[in-house]
Amino acid sequence: MKRESIRPGGSGPDPFDEFVAARYQALLRGAYLITGDVHDARDLLHDALAQVYPRRSAIRDVAATEGYVRRTMVRTHVSRWRRTRREVLTSALPDGPAVQDAERDDELAAALAGLPRRQRAAVVLRYYLDLPVAQVAEELGCSVPTAKTHLARGIKALRQEMEPVRELVSRER
Repeated sequence: MKRESIRPGGSGPDPFDEFVAARYQALLRGAYLITGDVHDARDLLHDALAQVYPRRSAIRDVAATEGYVRRTMVRTHVSRWRRTRREVLTSALPDGPAVQDAERDDELAAALAGLPRRQRAAVVLRYYLDLPVAQVAEELGCSVPTAKTHLARGIKALRQEMEPVRELVSRER
């Protein structure tokens, strides 16, 4: 398997620009599920891309770029809420969907919004972005047992939150 290198100054299009064009929507969905807000998700993703862009020449493997961006998003998000230590939740989502699969994500996003931030980040990283538990722990800056605790508590809360919705839908059919 040949490794491509992201190096500025070469002829042709910048591989980083191609990466952003190809993976933007998927990264935005992940940012949306982490933050719970469309505008915060866009800001988070743009901040992460702006932080990774100057360092793109240090990334030796194009396939690793998404991991760098994801990790930067999570660390930036964690840094923000550590500084503020407060959360403002809203009961209504913005008018227009910011992602392609907004209808499918609405129920999940509403349930995720009710979770504490670390649990929400852990659940999104593990089950939405499909990262192994060890990498979730690494990206959250905690131990593996702590990450597992966040995951277990988050999943338990999601099940309790989403079960009444499922019961209501099954009665209507």
